[in-house]
Amino acid sequence: MWFRRSDDRDWRDVELVAVDFETTTGDPRKAEPLSVGWVAVHGGRVRLADAGYRLVAHDGHLPRASLPVHRLLPHQLRTGAPLHEVATQLRDAVGGRIVVAHGAWIERALLDRLDIGHGGLIDTMTLLRRLDERDGHAVRGQSLTAASRRFGVTPMRAHHAFGDALTTALLLLVLAARVRRDRPHCPIDDLLRLGRL
Repeated sequence: MWFRRSDDRDWRDVELVAVDFETTTGDPRKAEPLSVGWVAVHGGRVRLADAGYRLVAHDGHLPRASLPVHRLLPHQLRTGAPLHEVATQLRDAVGGRIVVAHGAWIERALLDRLDIGHGGLIDTMTLLRRLDERDGHAVRGQSLTAASRRFGVTPMRAHHAFGDALTTALLLLVLAARVRRDRPHCPIDDLLRLGRL
């Protein structure tokens, strides 16, 4: 059995990257990526200089039910880059950093399928639920838009890979402050433990 060494560094001293995929379906086993957005977080700040967005070329059939969600049309997707090219760019952007995503089942599945190594994964939906449990609040699953509004974070364009990645990065800043509360710092291990799927 393999054990990860404990890491008590303050989360602000660790390189993180918020990632979001828009896909053909919500089923992680069958989802094909249509677009991906990413935003770096370091020093307790969002770093837009280390952000990106890519459309993935897709010539196949798009499930009708997915179109109203991601609003990506077939003619737009035909202009996207080949998946291997997008995966290479995302691999460079992630570069072993800890990945942050909201409701991260799709992101975890696609990162694994595309062989994109990372330093761990923090699911902000799970993190929020566990913080609510800790504080004695009713447990509720919250969409990214609802969660961000709850904490005064203006949600960016919903169901757009870059908009959701940026909103997730901003939500993480607020949730990390909640984890920390009266302590001088928040260890990255606390975020990884509380945000584990």
